[in-house]
Amino acid sequence: MSETHRAQLGPVMVFSTKRAEVSRFYSDVVGITPDDAGDVTWLDAENAKLAIHDPQDPQTPDEVRRQAGFVLWLGVADVSRAYERASKAGRVVGDFHGDFFYARDPDGRYVGFYALEERGHDHDHDHTH
Repeated sequence: MSETHRAQLGPVMVFSTKRAEVSRFYSDVVGITPDDAGDVTWLDAENAKLAIHDPQDPQTPDEVRRQAGFVLWLGVADVSRAYERASKAGRVVGDFHGDFFYARDPDGRYVGFYALEERGHDHDHDHTH
């Protein structure tokens, strides 16, 4: 597999009814400045991004939003092929949105898979200020 086709870790996502309080916690504890973008607050660390969503996010299946843990995102070169493989394994959660989808790993953790930027999509997974 060439360097241009390797998977990349995307943002870590959490859903919270206390979005302002949670972002303040991370800001106060580690000094990351929150960037409120409407329905999501981004916290950009040096090597990772944390996205704190309201629990009503309409593009995320309800069962993903209800969990208390984090959602790992992986950027892949061929998101359609990744979707087909996850679907064949019976691991897909919700719908395929063309440039991203959710699945559950064998331990039940939710994972988001998204198209790498060179494939083009309308989400800013590589959020910058």
